[in-house]
Amino acid sequence: MTKKYPRLTLAQGASLSVIGLFLGTITWLAALVPSLPLAIKLPLLLFTWFALWFFTHDLTHHIVGSIVGVKFQYYFLGRSGITKLKLPLVSRLMKHVPVLVLKIDKASLDKISVASRKWMHASGAIASMAMPVLILPTAYTTGPVWVGVLFTIMVVGSAVFTLYFSPKSGDLYRARIAK
Repeated sequence: MTKKYPRLTLAQGASLSVIGLFLGTITWLAALVPSLPLAIKLPLLLFTWFALWFFTHDLTHHIVGSIVGVKFQYYFLGRSGITKLKLPLVSRLMKHVPVLVLKIDKASLDKISVASRKWMHASGAIASMAMPVLILPTAYTTGPVWVGVLFTIMVVGSAVFTLYFSPKSGDLYRARIAK
């Protein structure tokens, strides 16, 4: 029996991503207020990092896919491909964390080039690795140096995790096997 996940229309899913990025931008700007204590700035920057990492992913798939001719059916709240890796703690944890997923119209994939398919599949992982880098200058100038180091570790750690595991079960895997 397959599990049913809540569906969102394309407009709802894209809007959710845009709103998430907007809120991330607002929290980023709020973290720049000099009079705020670090105890407030740190959670604001953490949300900003999360928004840049999470909400860019499917939105980038949607944008790149639309440019290259991929059609999409809907968004849904599903599970990450990480759950397939059988990592002791991470896979178990990710079974309980919903992620935004974009359902592809498979027939449209047959109408575009292999290179376009590869770019569409890889685009979300690339965006999730690249966009959080934008927060690093703010992290280094908003408080003690450890704040910048913490966010550098988060950005690099996320990128290393993605570069290692995504080719095994995620977007980079789908990009690699695209035919």
